[in-house]
This record gives sequence, structure tokens and C-alpha cells, in this order.
Amino acid sequence: MFAMQVKRRRPARAFVVAAVLGIAGSAFGAFGGSAFAGGPVPIIFDTDIMSDVDDVGAVAALHALADGGEARILAMGVCVKNAWSPLCLDALNTYFQRADIPLGVVKGPAHTGASKYAQGIAEEFPHALKSADDAPDAVLVYRKVLASQPDHSVVMVSVGQLTNLRNLLKSGPDSSTSLDGVELVKTKVRAWVCMGGIFPKGQEFNLVKDGPAARYTVEHWPTPVVFSGWEIGDQIMTGARLAEVPKQSPVRRAYELYNGLHNRQSWDQTAVLYAVRGLDGGLADYWLRQSDGTLHVKPDGGDTWYSSTSQGQSYLVRKMAPEKIAAVIESLMLHAPGT
Repeated sequence: MFAMQVKRRRPARAFVVAAVLGIAGSAFGAFGGSAFAGGPVPIIFDTDIMSDVDDVGAVAALHALADGGEARILAMGVCVKNAWSPLCLDALNTYFQRADIPLGVVKGPAHTGASKYAQGIAEEFPHALKSADDAPDAVLVYRKVLASQPDHSVVMVSVGQLTNLRNLLKSGPDSSTSLDGVELVKTKVRAWVCMGGIFPKGQEFNLVKDGPAARYTVEHWPTPVVFSGWEIGDQIMTGARLAEVPKQSPVRRAYELYNGLHNRQSWDQTAVLYAVRGLDGGLADYWLRQSDGTLHVKPDGGDTWYSSTSQGQSYLVRKMAPEKIAAVIESLMLHAPGT
């Protein structure tokens, strides 16, 4: 079972040596002014909280950033079909004293799978959501929330398959707004930060497990995009220090159920951290950003970065030692609710 979990993120074939020529480390103007300088960054968070535990670490980090006044969590969505996943996410939000976060789930075909921890967290910790069937369509949640926000303000963060985001782009006018999905995103979203892909070329779990959705979303997304690829989080190891937090923590319990509180790669946490602190150059010491090209996704989800004139897409390239970034991320994961 553990070998299958490792396969969750290990690429079938990975070309992870970054092409460092042409790296743009300071092309931050496309994202506009600093959101945190004028208040917390408004975030919509989309997750496949099921097969790997880094999703739990990302949720914990996001709540810590929100408690610190750096982020404002507008909504969350689950992009996979597992009856326990929405309840697990709701339990985490309840633990962090944000049970009122609008929470949606994917409707229609989507990736399915087992989880080592989702059922345990849902059964052992309180949550308001009774069943996955009771949760609304994530697309409707996202449309309603986006329609209520200032133009070009929201940062979308995806740490799973792009099924919900594809469905959002394809959505039509509804009671929330007369804008279709593409126009709504173009009007309200400042940037999308995606944990997905391998750069400059490879096959990565989040894109491969719904290749058509990944291909469509990457091709049609109308705002700037930053990809935090598999190679970024693969060497950033976190989780073991959760043994220091109380046993009443569902974050600790999830890692305990997943791998006995050992360290795990931090793919999803990097996307959250960059979405909140990095869009305006706040993490320029952590990662460089390659921006002179575009990502091509094949129908099977395999990805290749092609150099070209900038089309608003970029990906992160390692700069700071992974151990130093791990210390920052893990400190956020250890955060106690309400502090």
C-alpha cells in the first residue's frame, strides 16, 4: 500500500533537471500590486485530499497563514471522488476554527481512490458536513465566491487534479453572475498557482490522473499561472515534527495514519506558500521563476515546457536549500488553531 502511495507523486518518467538558461527571477509585474501589503491574500483552495498526506500539510499551512493575517480563505473544493475526503477537509477546517468556509465537491466524473487517513480523520474529529453528497458542486461555490470579490483579486491554488478548474472554465451564467466561466476567472482572479507538472518535461500525478482536464485548463486559463512542479517539493521533507503537537491535532493524526509521523515530501505546501508570499517577489530567495515559455499538456497528462515569448505562464526553479524551506513550511504545519 505504501508503495502505491509513493507512486502517487513519483512520475512514470521524470525529466527533472531544470533548464536554468533564461530563468526570470523577478518578473513579478504581471501579478499586479502586493495583495498582502493591502491586506490578506484572498485564496480559493482546490485539493485532492485523499491519496497523499501533503494535502493535509497544505491545509494546515494555509490556516496558519490565515491566522497570521497573510491569507483569507474564501472557499475550498475537493476534486476527487472519495466519500471521506470532504468530511476530512471539513474536520480540518473545524479544528482550525473555520468551519464556515464554503466547501464544494466535484460533481460528475473524477479521479477516485483510497485514502490511508481520510476516513480516520472524519471519524475521529468533529465536522459539520454529514456526507459528501450533502456538499454543493465546487463549481457553484467558486462561481458564487468569485462573483462577490473585487476584480483581479483572488488567487486560485490547486494541489490536485484540475477537474474542478476545468469545470469552472466551462461553466455558464447562473444566479451568481451572468459571466461565463472564462470571463468570470478573467475578471476576478489575479493568478493561479498550480502544484502540477514536471519541468521541463515529465509525467506527474496531478496532471496525469485527469489528463483531459489538465490539458483543457492549462490551454484555456485566462490569467497568469505559476506551476510548482514535482521537482520543487520532492526534496522538501516535513511532517516528523508533528510529533511535538498535541495528539488532539488532526494534522498530526493524518500523518500518523499515513506513515507513522515520518517525514514526507512537501509538494502541495510549496504551492500554498508561494500563492500567499511569493507572487510579488517575497520568496525571491527561495525560488527563481522560469517565465519565457508555455506548458503543453498531452491528452494523457504528460507535460512539456516549450520556450517561447511569455504567455503568462511560469514555473518555479530551486534556489534555496530544501532544508531551509522545509523548516519554514513545517513551522506553519505545527501552528495551533486560533494563535
